[in-house]
Amino acid sequence: MPDSGNLPLYNILDAVGVRSDIPLRELEGFRTMAIDREDVVVTGSRHNTFFPRFDRRVLRDSQVASYVEHLGSLGATVRIVSGNPMRVEVNWLLKYSNAVLYVNVVEPLLRLILAGKGFALLHGACLSRKGKAVLVSAPPDTGKTTTVLRCLDKALFSFLSDDMTVIDGDLRVHKFPKPFTISAHTYKSMISDVKNIKGISKNQRLRVKSLIHSRTGRRVLRLIGRLNLPILTFNAVGQVIVKPPKVFVEDLVKGVTTVSQAHPIVICVLRRGSGERVQDAPPDAVLEELLFNSEDAFGFPPYSEIFHNLKLHGRCSDEILADEKALLKRLVASAKCFYLWSDSRRWDRLVNVVMDRIIGPPFAAIQPTNPEVIISHEVDVGL
Repeated sequence: MPDSGNLPLYNILDAVGVRSDIPLRELEGFRTMAIDREDVVVTGSRHNTFFPRFDRRVLRDSQVASYVEHLGSLGATVRIVSGNPMRVEVNWLLKYSNAVLYVNVVEPLLRLILAGKGFALLHGACLSRKGKAVLVSAPPDTGKTTTVLRCLDKALFSFLSDDMTVIDGDLRVHKFPKPFTISAHTYKSMISDVKNIKGISKNQRLRVKSLIHSRTGRRVLRLIGRLNLPILTFNAVGQVIVKPPKVFVEDLVKGVTTVSQAHPIVICVLRRGSGERVQDAPPDAVLEELLFNSEDAFGFPPYSEIFHNLKLHGRCSDEILADEKALLKRLVASAKCFYLWSDSRRWDRLVNVVMDRIIGPPFAAIQPTNPEVIISHEVDVGL
């Protein structure tokens, strides 16, 4: 298909093509001049008129699902038209809040489309050493981003992803270069003990944004989302007023190395408390935790109201996500799975310990680090 003028085009791993007349900064790493096919088309529409109402609701009409809140067209609205391609039409507010548009509308749709094509879009970070990858999973706002930055700080790992990771049918992980979201905790941690960060201490605008887009702020929004309130509108207005603190890894960490794909051999699930230790984890339990963390990351309106009822190529979303679960079940069966317990939030040390023991340190002259870390006796971290 020829390119569409100056409209942003995105090619995600040659699996999904996206055309959008609204720039999607989180997909900037996949931007291209032309795509072979369009799986998703995102447009800003002036023609969808919705009247004010007393609740938020999904309105259905044949192949069309529209998400509408209390203010009608004065607030945030989403209209999804099933077909090939899937069409996403949003009103003026989401056009100006493209971070909310991507995270709450486009990314859940990408998850379904990728799952329908034999991939999994997993909420989790991914780092690589010597061509082998470690997946790091945790609930949102646990400390995963800070852990990734600390791991990259000493050049002990290469970067694939911080927030979302793509797994293909051959169980390879692929780079998903979304920008980091810098929370208040991450900002404070980087200032205190991450040395290779580029000029963060002088970036007061980023500091202010990190405080506003904090863990507490997101928790408040999640609580509001359970009430009969126009949550997507609130979220969009807030992010129009204060842009989210997002920075690409190349602009964040000095000398960072990135890789396009790797073979995952380790899955680490972050947990708080119980000292500093590594514990063997049952694959079935890790599978359920991976799925729970992904649902939790996507679990913000309109996802809960609209996406579980979509159909792609005649298949409902529950059928498609069952394929995703089957792929992830194969993944956890093929990898070594661990719980990483830390009461100091220094999971980076534990990740490094695990990778040192399994594939060796990144440099031959470096001996395995952090001997004070306790590794449970039942854990087999050998090859």
